[in-house]
Formats: sequence, C-alpha cells, structure tokens
Amino acid sequence: MQSPSATHSTGSEREPGLLAKLRGLLFRKLWLPKIIYEGLPYVYIGIGIVALASALYAPGWTWILPYLALVGVACLHAGLAIVTLRYRFRRRHKGHSQTR
Repeated sequence: MQSPSATHSTGSEREPGLLAKLRGLLFRKLWLPKIIYEGLPYVYIGIGIVALASALYAPGWTWILPYLALVGVACLHAGLAIVTLRYRFRRRHKGHSQTR
C-alpha cells in the first residue's frame, strides 16, 4: 500500500511546469503597431511631466507627493532612456541599411 503523499502530487512537483508557463507568458515577444511603438516613450515622458507637475501643484495631499515625484522621475527617466537608445541604434545602423 502506498502512502498518501506518494499517490498525490504536491504543489512543488507541479511548480516547475507552472513557472515555465508563466515565464513563457511574461517573456513572449510582443509586436505593437508602429504608431504605438514610436509614441510609447513620449507617453512615458508625458506621464512623468504630469506626475511631477501634480506633485508641485497638488493642494493638501501631502501623503501622495513623494509617490508622485517618484513616478514622475521614473517615467521621465524611462521615456528619455528609450528615446536615447532608439536614436543611437538608428544612427549606428543607418549606414548598414543604405549599403544593402
């Protein structure tokens, strides 16, 4: 006679399959339309500016000000980093596309 633990699978035995499915879902390539892809960094920059302006001009809500400032700086940084990386990549690979 088998023990109950031998007949039923535990959560840890099923976990690798679940983690593999989750990893596959999270790291799957996502293709966006070109207009959305090109505009996304500017949306980040806009959100950052709005959040920082809200942190400056929000009356009374002092508990939310650090969060607005953090979100604002993070979004500005992400948007500017994406714009810079795309610019550098396109400038570096501009000569390769013209020689083909």
